[in-house]
Amino acid sequence: MKILVILASYNGAKYIEEQIDSILKQESVSLDIMVCDDCSKDNTIEVLNKYKLNANVSINKREKGTGNAPRNFLDAILSLSDEFVNSYDFIAFSDQDDIWFPNKMFEAGKILRKEQSSLYFSNLNLWDENTNYKAVINKSYPQKKYDFLFEGGSAGCTYVFTNDFCLGLKKILKNTNYYDWELFSHDWFVYFYARTNGFKVSIDNNAYITYRIHANNSYGQVNKISISAIKERLKYIKNGWYFNHIKEFSAFITPNSVESKIYHLYTKNYFTRLYVLLRYNFELMRSSKKFIQFFIISLLPIRINKYV
Repeated sequence: MKILVILASYNGAKYIEEQIDSILKQESVSLDIMVCDDCSKDNTIEVLNKYKLNANVSINKREKGTGNAPRNFLDAILSLSDEFVNSYDFIAFSDQDDIWFPNKMFEAGKILRKEQSSLYFSNLNLWDENTNYKAVINKSYPQKKYDFLFEGGSAGCTYVFTNDFCLGLKKILKNTNYYDWELFSHDWFVYFYARTNGFKVSIDNNAYITYRIHANNSYGQVNKISISAIKERLKYIKNGWYFNHIKEFSAFITPNSVESKIYHLYTKNYFTRLYVLLRYNFELMRSSKKFIQFFIISLLPIRINKYV
C-alpha cells in the first residue's frame, strides 16, 4: 500500500517530532508525509528541518495562515494535483500532537480493501497528559439512516480514504466556501460528503492512535467526559454549532427530500424541533447516549446564536 499522510501543524514544536517519528515507523506500508505548517510562531519549523533530508517527508510552510486546522487540511487537499493523488492508494489526515501505533495505516488499508470501502475511521485512545487520564473514545457505533445530518464520523485524525474519494472531495471543495463557514468542522464535512454521495464507510472498533489532550488543544478537551467538557459543548451549541452547519449543509441536500425536511423542521421553531427529535429519534445519531444528550441540549431554554 502506498499512503500519503497530510499533517497539519501550528505551534507544535513540543509534540510534532514524536508524532512524525511514530508515522515513519508504520509497518508494512509505503508512506510519505506532507507537513502543512500554518505559519507557526514557535520553533516548529526548526524541528521540521530535522527531516529535510528524509525523502518521505515534505515540509510546506504557508505564506499566509489559514487560521485553523480544518482549513489547513482541506487547503492541502485542494493543492494536490490529480496525478499526484492517483500515485497513492490511500490518503490520511494526521494531527501534530498524537502518537500512532505502528500498525495503524496497515490495518486501515487492509479494512478498506477487504470491505471495498472509500472512507475509514476508528476509535481512539484518549490521553490527558496533564492528569494522565486515559480512556477509549468509542466512535464505532453502527451507522444510522440520518446520522450524517448532525454529526461527523470520528476525529479526523483517524480518517483514511481512497484516491478516488479524495478526488471527489477535492472537486466539491472547489465550490465550497469553508473560510466563511462559522465553526467549520472538517471531520463532519468529510463524513457528510461520504454519506450523501453513496460512498461506503468502514468503522473500526479498534484504536490505533493515542489522542493526546493538552492545554493548547483546539478541540481535544471536548472529547473528555467531564463537567468542563460538557460546558465546552454547551458553548459550541450556544454559538450556533448545529444551526450553522444546517445552513451550510442544506446546500448539498436535494430539495424536498426527507433530509431537507428534517433540517427545515429542526431549525423552524421549538415545537417542530421537538417533532423531529421524536419522529426520527435514534436514527439521527449512532450513539444512543449521544442522542439523549442531543435531545436534551436541543430543547434547553438557552439563547442560541442562529446563523440560519
